[in-house]
Amino acid sequence: MKVNQSLQAQFIEKLAGANSEADANQILALNACAIALEQITQGLERDRRQAASILGLIFSKFHKTVQSQFQGIYLWGSVGRGKTVMMDAVLDELSGFEIQRTHFHRFMLDVHQRLKKARLKTSDPLQQVGREIAQHVQILGLDEFHVSDIGDAMILSELLHALVQNKVVLIMTSNTPPSALYADGLQRDSFLPTISLIESNTKVIQVKGNRDHRLEKISVQPAYDVLDDHQSAEKMLNLLNNIDPQSVYPAKAVSINNRVISVKGVGKGVIWFDFGALCGGTRSKSDYVELSKTFHTLLLSEVPILTEEDDNAARRFIDLIDELYDRKVNIFIVAESAPNGLYRGTRLKDDFKRTASRLIEIQSSEYLALAHRP
Repeated sequence: MKVNQSLQAQFIEKLAGANSEADANQILALNACAIALEQITQGLERDRRQAASILGLIFSKFHKTVQSQFQGIYLWGSVGRGKTVMMDAVLDELSGFEIQRTHFHRFMLDVHQRLKKARLKTSDPLQQVGREIAQHVQILGLDEFHVSDIGDAMILSELLHALVQNKVVLIMTSNTPPSALYADGLQRDSFLPTISLIESNTKVIQVKGNRDHRLEKISVQPAYDVLDDHQSAEKMLNLLNNIDPQSVYPAKAVSINNRVISVKGVGKGVIWFDFGALCGGTRSKSDYVELSKTFHTLLLSEVPILTEEDDNAARRFIDLIDELYDRKVNIFIVAESAPNGLYRGTRLKDDFKRTASRLIEIQSSEYLALAHRP
């Protein structure tokens, strides 16, 4: 099948750009994507022809909320299985249509901003947001879809219904199958119809296997090193490029919680800071929460030996490591001392014991293999 060959070529080319190769399970999932892709293309072309006709314009005006007759794609599997690359290959094949491709976390931030404005105009703000998105988007690509709190669950319950009603095709990646979304969450029963909606409006495709292609690229690098400045920069740049060959370096800044933070490099799922930018200023715990949600890997260079005079920075460093560790972010650090000798003050001595222990644990292959919990 032509689309299968084209899609496979796209996928293999993207993997090659990331210094990786496709495995048998990925090809099986890709073949399933190709079948779904053909149905999506045919459905969108049919809608396009209908909309171009006079009767179609009249029909779409009065029947915009008719549910699409073709499914999107829901790709799921363990970390490092190439789901994002696969989704991007699918979206490239659909480049003739209106596409929005975004990380799920950024999508939710945008939704919250839209909701603030919509609440001033209508009593049904989520339906309004769904219509706004559908005006410019035929295909919505959501990377790393997950539901972790009741607020997002309530928003998604109505918003996803609105998007489907407005014929937006969903292309999604996730670490879990739809049936496991929002597991053990508060009032989960109210979210079950949304799970059914996802299952009925997407082709659910598992990328089987446990081989973590991402881990293979980073596990050869020590997670904690004591290096000079030149060696530190070289190591971090290599890590950044290995994780995302399209990463930006040097970068200037990123916005977290509407606050600008200086950054050395950034890529898809990975970000590189020096210690002063992340712990030396007026950072808050909420900044670290957002970082740990957004990035699966954080690089931190120029970590100094911390004395009593550095207790404010040391406290922020403790908070940072706590949050990154809790969400199982891969952490790569270059410092002036080994973990147990990094803090030489007294007031935070007991608290820093936990941090030092975690700095040792993050170096283990077991920690690196854990799934990111955004």
